[in-house]
Amino acid sequence: MKKPWLEGIEVVNVSNPSSAWAGWFETIALTAIMIVASFVTQQQDPFRLGGGFPWPVLGPLLAGLRYGFVYGFMSALLILAILGVAINQEWQAASGFPLAWAIGVVVVAMVAGEFRDMWGRRLHRLEGAYQYRAERLEEFTRNYQLLRLSHDRLEQTVANSGFSLREGIMHLQSALDAIDGLTESSLQELIEFVAEYGALTQACIVGLTADRIDTARVLARIGEDFTIDDNDPVLKTALESGEMAAVNLITENAVDQNELLAAIPVIDSTGEIHAILLVRSMPFFAFNENNLKLIAVLVAHGVDHLRFGAATASITRFMVSFERVHQDYKEFKLDATLLRLSGDNADVMVAYEKLRSSIRAIDMICMIQDEGQQVIWIMLPLTNAAETQAWMQRADGVLAKVRSELLPINEIDPQRIRSLELH
Repeated sequence: MKKPWLEGIEVVNVSNPSSAWAGWFETIALTAIMIVASFVTQQQDPFRLGGGFPWPVLGPLLAGLRYGFVYGFMSALLILAILGVAINQEWQAASGFPLAWAIGVVVVAMVAGEFRDMWGRRLHRLEGAYQYRAERLEEFTRNYQLLRLSHDRLEQTVANSGFSLREGIMHLQSALDAIDGLTESSLQELIEFVAEYGALTQACIVGLTADRIDTARVLARIGEDFTIDDNDPVLKTALESGEMAAVNLITENAVDQNELLAAIPVIDSTGEIHAILLVRSMPFFAFNENNLKLIAVLVAHGVDHLRFGAATASITRFMVSFERVHQDYKEFKLDATLLRLSGDNADVMVAYEKLRSSIRAIDMICMIQDEGQQVIWIMLPLTNAAETQAWMQRADGVLAKVRSELLPINEIDPQRIRSLELH
């Protein structure tokens, strides 16, 4: 089978020679044609013993070149046999059998046949080397394609699962810990962090003026500059809904009109939109729902952190964190759980001191006075009820002397938490 890269090139397959019967038939036919032509053209001296070029020698010469030594030699013997018969029957004028002429014919046939056999053997070796290299090249090509596919899948897997959302929020808080306020420098820090986590290659944060995008206010940028179209369908969808919009979620007719891949409002937990993150370019493997959700959540937590300061045990910060966790559940179905600890004031104070030092990185804890009783509220973002039960078992020594009430985010009444601020 001819390889694709040899398309259009004639390949001699010496491993499959012609049929032996076809070779002998062609050899006898060539010899007979030359003898007949010689007799027709010159009946008195058909073998040209008297002078001139011995045309009958072409039969053994062509047979030897075509099929090899044996065929050329047998053709020469057939010529000499016919020459002997012609001399005996006086068809050929000769005083005796021309030994020198006969030896010349045999030598020509032998040389031509040996030349053909030598090149045949060389072709066999070249064909074997070619087959070996073709097989190795095909094997290399197959392995290369498998390796490239494996690398692409590994790159996609690493990009999608290298960090958890909890780690991302924790690292985001530590990266923005010393920064307060929604300034251009703080937003630049935010977009650089999000670009590293979400594999963004070209994006910017653009400010808003009177609820409309202000293309002159590019507050932060990653990658090269790009033109922002106010009528981009992705941008318009994000501004109208106040939620993340992506090119694969808008109508089919609008896809051809846009240049943005995604638009994510920079919105805090109070619902105020401060700016909008526009994504122009990102690797194909990173453009998926999970990664876009990760970017949106990181941006939301980042703007809350920048606006309301570092995490503290204050009730105000607890309320802000609750609003963010509640919105994460409504928009992205991210689990969260709240714990209410109550009991004797002394026991609650002891539990609070111990839990405050052992609370996890992104969890929130605060203590309030409720009708003369100390109450501890603990919020565990990205934690479902089962994981909360496991966390409570690890802290069983601290929680043993207080009453615990577990409130999953999907069962809690938001107004109950919001009313805590009044206390």
